[in-house]
Amino acid sequence: MKKIFRKRIAAGLLCSGLLVWGAGEGTAYGAYVNPFTATPSINLSAAETAAYLEQKTREMFSGAPVRKEEPYVAPAGWRQDVTSLSYVRLEKYTSRKRSTDKVILQLHGGGYIQGNHNRHRDWAIARSESIGHADVYMLNYRFYPEAKYPAALEDAVAAYQELLRQKISANNIIVMGDSAGGNLALALALYLRDQKIPQPGSLILYSPWGDAGQLPSRSIYREKDVILGERNAAMYPVVMNNAYYFAGSDLRTPYISPVYGDFAGLPPMLIIAGAQELLVDDCCLLAQRGKEAGVEVELHLYPGMSHDWPLLFPELSESKDTYAVLAKFIEAH
Repeated sequence: MKKIFRKRIAAGLLCSGLLVWGAGEGTAYGAYVNPFTATPSINLSAAETAAYLEQKTREMFSGAPVRKEEPYVAPAGWRQDVTSLSYVRLEKYTSRKRSTDKVILQLHGGGYIQGNHNRHRDWAIARSESIGHADVYMLNYRFYPEAKYPAALEDAVAAYQELLRQKISANNIIVMGDSAGGNLALALALYLRDQKIPQPGSLILYSPWGDAGQLPSRSIYREKDVILGERNAAMYPVVMNNAYYFAGSDLRTPYISPVYGDFAGLPPMLIIAGAQELLVDDCCLLAQRGKEAGVEVELHLYPGMSHDWPLLFPELSESKDTYAVLAKFIEAH
């Protein structure tokens, strides 16, 4: 990696030592009901699921004005602490029911053009509850247009180093990421390996973006992927022309397109994706790279599902199933 990148990361790490947890807002335990755990599961046939997703996503991308997001309220039994890590916001969520030493470092998706949002917060907490109410750290890394590569990776490295500084064992850290967050999780693991920094205990990747270039599934599923495909006017161009966060960079750099990396030394990986999503080739190639390098990899492709469906449609039985898959994987590793 270029010297300037190493210097920028080092500068961020020096600032991270100034953290004072609890200096932010919202340190009381909340009473909000998390829809990811409270919403009843619906069981549909394959045809009914396709119709359901078709209707819901057409409504979603109808062009209706987006309401301004309200300040986040932690779910019942959870406490929120917020502070700054160098130049970005870092959130920590702690449960009264914590029964594990594991912690989650959550890296949100959004094509590197969107920040963290309340749906990602609820989803991360719901997943934590399925593995013993682990502490959750959520990083609001920098993104386009205010920042470009490698800003988000610098932020992720600084956040990971902060967890180590808090004496959290690397083996107890679970790095979770969806979509661009999955890309960032893999880039982080590759960077840590290259810099001989201890690896996290596992990587949990939902619909990870593995290749910033073009793969066949980009065109094959542009219509069938009703979430990330061509009907999504905001996100579809991001994965098709790379004129945003990665603009001007070598797209074959492993920290940008992990499918070109050597996965030797990486931790066990769980990949969950839709079988007809725009990034399904990415997911299969990432699993293949891991297995070639001797990494323990589980790949779960759900028939009929589009990109990141557990985040957008937590009521589907397929979404509920991913919690059991996650819990089983974490228990095994």
